[in-house]
Amino acid sequence: MQKYFEWFGLPGSFVLSMLLSLFALVMALIFPTGDRMLCLAAMAFSTMGDIVLMNFKKIGDRMPVRYFYVGAALFMLAHFLYFCAFLNVILGSGFPYFNPGFFAAAALVLTTGLTVGAAAFKKGSADKKMYLLAIVYMAVIGANCETISSFAYSAGGTAWIAAVGALSFFISDLLIGIHRLLGITSPRLQSAVWWFYPVGQILILLRG
Repeated sequence: MQKYFEWFGLPGSFVLSMLLSLFALVMALIFPTGDRMLCLAAMAFSTMGDIVLMNFKKIGDRMPVRYFYVGAALFMLAHFLYFCAFLNVILGSGFPYFNPGFFAAAALVLTTGLTVGAAAFKKGSADKKMYLLAIVYMAVIGANCETISSFAYSAGGTAWIAAVGALSFFISDLLIGIHRLLGITSPRLQSAVWWFYPVGQILILLRG
């Protein structure tokens, strides 16, 4: 997105990520609950991950390790915090954790992971560290998607918004994984990430 337009002289993706954190803060102030605070923290770490991954102001070049790994770690922490937030709601509401929503999300995550992993292994386009990172990341984002989907199924009504958000967030990360593991580079792919990602965050925060 930063390649297509700028806001206030700053990259569009940077400004959008900051606005998402501001939205999370507003939601936490309106609904000052524990799960909302966890969602705020998750969005804050997501924004930090965005800043690192876009190498804003060359911040990544000054890191002792590859900045992609640092950004991925920040996003894994964000997914973990979302997982904790929605697990807190599930436990507090007395909802069952394992339900059709959970299993549907688990099937999606497992199928997608195996498909992309098999394609990457066959192509041999990624190093061992990238494979390991992908496995750990898939486990964390999978737990997040499964938990949010479990909540949405039990809560019903407009809670499906959160499940759609988790799916959109998952797709955005999947597109990045396809680029990194399969070596597929496309401006449209990068642009799609910045459509699915903010939509996913907003929908999760709306029902977090």
